[in-house]
Amino acid sequence: MGQSTRRGRAQEVTESPETRRLRALLSSVRDIVLVRDLRGVLTYCSPSVFTALGYDPGELVGTPERQLVHQSDLVARDCLTSLRLPGCEPAPPVELRFHDRSGEWHWFEVIESDRLDDPDVQGIVSTARDVTSRRAENAELRERSLRDPLTAIPNRVALLERLEMVMARSTRSHDIIAVLFCDLDDFKLVNDGYGHEFGDHVLVEVARRMQDLQRKSDTVARIGGDEFAIVCDGLHEVDEATLIASRVHRAVEAPFVIDGRECLISISIGIATLSGASGQELDPKTLLRNADAAMYRAKARGHAQWHHFDDTLFEEATRRFELEADLAPALERGEFVLHYQPIHELADRTTVGVEAFLRWEHPTRGFLQPREFLTIAEQTGMIVPIGMWAMRAACTQAHLWSEAGWPGWMSVNISGRELAQPDLAHNVVTVLEETGLEPDRLWIELTESAFLRANRAATRELDALRNHGVHVGIDDFGTANTPLPKLQKLPTDFLKIDGAFVSNLTAGGEIHPAGCAMVAALVQVGTTLGLSVIAAGIASSLETELLVECGCKYGQGELLPIPTSPDARARLRS
Repeated sequence: MGQSTRRGRAQEVTESPETRRLRALLSSVRDIVLVRDLRGVLTYCSPSVFTALGYDPGELVGTPERQLVHQSDLVARDCLTSLRLPGCEPAPPVELRFHDRSGEWHWFEVIESDRLDDPDVQGIVSTARDVTSRRAENAELRERSLRDPLTAIPNRVALLERLEMVMARSTRSHDIIAVLFCDLDDFKLVNDGYGHEFGDHVLVEVARRMQDLQRKSDTVARIGGDEFAIVCDGLHEVDEATLIASRVHRAVEAPFVIDGRECLISISIGIATLSGASGQELDPKTLLRNADAAMYRAKARGHAQWHHFDDTLFEEATRRFELEADLAPALERGEFVLHYQPIHELADRTTVGVEAFLRWEHPTRGFLQPREFLTIAEQTGMIVPIGMWAMRAACTQAHLWSEAGWPGWMSVNISGRELAQPDLAHNVVTVLEETGLEPDRLWIELTESAFLRANRAATRELDALRNHGVHVGIDDFGTANTPLPKLQKLPTDFLKIDGAFVSNLTAGGEIHPAGCAMVAALVQVGTTLGLSVIAAGIASSLETELLVECGCKYGQGELLPIPTSPDARARLRS
């Protein structure tokens, strides 16, 4: 039997039962208990130090405790000592790294208490709990919280953290940073037409393409839905941001081919820049919001574009956010109204139909024109319930006029987002049944671009409406240059020539031959296909005469009565 073993046995014999009980309890505790004197030398190590770090307690006694601590954690270790309260009150916990016998580092949460005045201890007691696994789990959870689960790129939180860091560095370096706020145009149509799984694949591919373009110092993030953002650090010229936006456009607009199906997408980009040399103070959220405002300006200019933020956009952005917040309550409070513009047979000015125009009677801003709020409604999805309200109100009014003896039709516009609804035809037919309006008295208009973007599901909805007797037609005809073979396949009953072509009939009050030739060609296309042709935006008697000469049968515009409310136009006369 070894001498140390005999000494241990002798010690156990001389120990009191309470001491042996305490020793047994400490042997079963996984936390490490260390005691050191005022010099920092260890005077006691609990048996658990062997399980936790692989050391025999006896070999650590007599060594400086600081030798166990990671060099980078010594400052935190000293702070813990300075925070230690006198007496037995423990100091706030701190996390330190201790190395084991093999040299591997482990994280421990350490709590200290001063027991120097305790005659049974006479030292500073440290209780250390291994938190290595917990820290790893927390780090993984934080990493997940900063990543978009679909695309695995940084999310909005991570983007703002990155932006805060580069903005602080820009202040010192005087470099330019840029935020590109990117929004896929009409992406809901992709989800509705191809399915959400297909849409998710597209979003993943968009993220990959953007990452392929980014520089090492850039950050690409998905900040929600079909919105992405790119933080560009260390730019020397603002034009560099424009160049990056151009590259993103080209990358995203290349066809997406997924499972044999092809999809084309455009993207609108807002650019906000900040120079450290300017001394301008902005927070990350404001800079991101500025880029967002510039993106909406790009969309308003026709999609597939980019726009730089300027001071004039600040008020516009504020107004847009306020209007967005007011949209849903406005529908609930009945603030939307319809005005009606007559459609005439041009030869004798007979009123054959009316077109419903949506207006918003805002409680503080007065009457708002469609251009002031429809884009916001489209982007937020509020256009769907608002559009259905307009459909119901227009059909109700048309039925009232019909009962009063007027035989004309009611024309109602629907947006691309409304067209993407899978129950569009069902909802419209339900409105017709509830209001009592005959189906052939309802004419539905869509923009030419909305027709071209319509997928098979949307086309089936239009076919269902036409089969029910509803007329479907193209608004703003001529603006999207639809090829004739494509036009022949569209489910249409009428064409409405865009007002820009009508205004080109004359120049300075004189006949413009080229404009007349263009309108005549558009009319010819419609009549050849057996479609009714309507001219929009008529502003003079001369334009009316020229349209008749071109073979156009119907028209509407400022020369003819302007849009009026049903109160001001109690009944229409044929």
